[in-house]
Amino acid sequence: MCSFDTWLNRKKPHRPGPGRAVLAGRAGPVAENPAARSLVRRLVFSALLAGAVPLMAAPQVDAGLDTTSILIGEPLWLTLTVSAGPGETVRFPDVAASLDTFELLSSTAVERLESGDGSTVQRRRFKLTTFETGLQTIPRLQFVAMGSDGSVDTLYTGEIKVQVVSLLADSSQTEVRPLKALVPAARLWHRLALWAAAVLLRVVLPLVIAWRRYLARRAARLLEAVRPAVPSRPAHLVALEELDRIKSLGLIEKGEIKLFHELVSAAVRTYLEGRFGVDALEMTTWEVLAALEDKLPAEGRVFGRFRDFLEACDLVKFAKYKPPLVEINSVFNLAYDLVESTRRAEAVPPGPPEEVLAAAAAEGSGGTTK
Repeated sequence: MCSFDTWLNRKKPHRPGPGRAVLAGRAGPVAENPAARSLVRRLVFSALLAGAVPLMAAPQVDAGLDTTSILIGEPLWLTLTVSAGPGETVRFPDVAASLDTFELLSSTAVERLESGDGSTVQRRRFKLTTFETGLQTIPRLQFVAMGSDGSVDTLYTGEIKVQVVSLLADSSQTEVRPLKALVPAARLWHRLALWAAAVLLRVVLPLVIAWRRYLARRAARLLEAVRPAVPSRPAHLVALEELDRIKSLGLIEKGEIKLFHELVSAAVRTYLEGRFGVDALEMTTWEVLAALEDKLPAEGRVFGRFRDFLEACDLVKFAKYKPPLVEINSVFNLAYDLVESTRRAEAVPPGPPEEVLAAAAAEGSGGTTK
């Protein structure tokens, strides 16, 4: 293998061109001039070095659509692809701000593929739509690229044309057809019959059904009115039976003091409703006492005992008071006394006339004398 100087100074046979002769045994001017030979050496070395070191490719950007023809309002996908070398970064554009007649509906995350030599391919998809018809344009999109040495460059995609078709037919290309033949109208009485049937089903029939139901309810009310009423039981008997039932439950022994007072209070309040017509179950204690003022004298002993009973029950029901056993029995006995002392007097059946009693007495005394 020869050296660079040997290769540079070697003699080559000259082939004469047209009109030129070969000067045998004469060296060239480069071989005779050392300075020129050094300059040529440097130029050739620089060329070889430039050819040995590959040039770094610049980043590549691309934009594509899944379709170039859509209906108005129909979505389409715009795909942006970036190819960058090792150490290079590329920033995607702000698509929403760059669009003119198109609207951005959504976008996907950036998909990144990296090769073994450090180069990357990034892709991102954008869902677009437009409500303008005709030939629309997606403008050039600007990318900002930063090289590995810190240099900044700007890259652009090309414009993309999209044909947007309207949903309405083009009236200029519509064929004008002749008028259709006249259709004979239906007879009028057919329409009247249909209208009458519709009115009967929608109006008359519901009215007839409602009237029959009204008559049935009216007959039931009249039957209830003529039926003899069953005499109700006296209120004091119902109250005393309820108090006996509460006592048999054994709530005091089970520790259910609050429930015991609630049931005893409800029994007495139910008695007040049946005896005096006071809706005591739906009233507060103060309202019950105010209603009893018209039934009982406020300064009387019975009124005060009702007040003491209701207030004692309220303390246990609402104030969480836990009375001793003596007070519990006192409240229960007070409920019995209030019912017994205010019960309605029962009517005494009329006895036989005095004349019958006198005759019976005289007849009895006369039989004894005999």
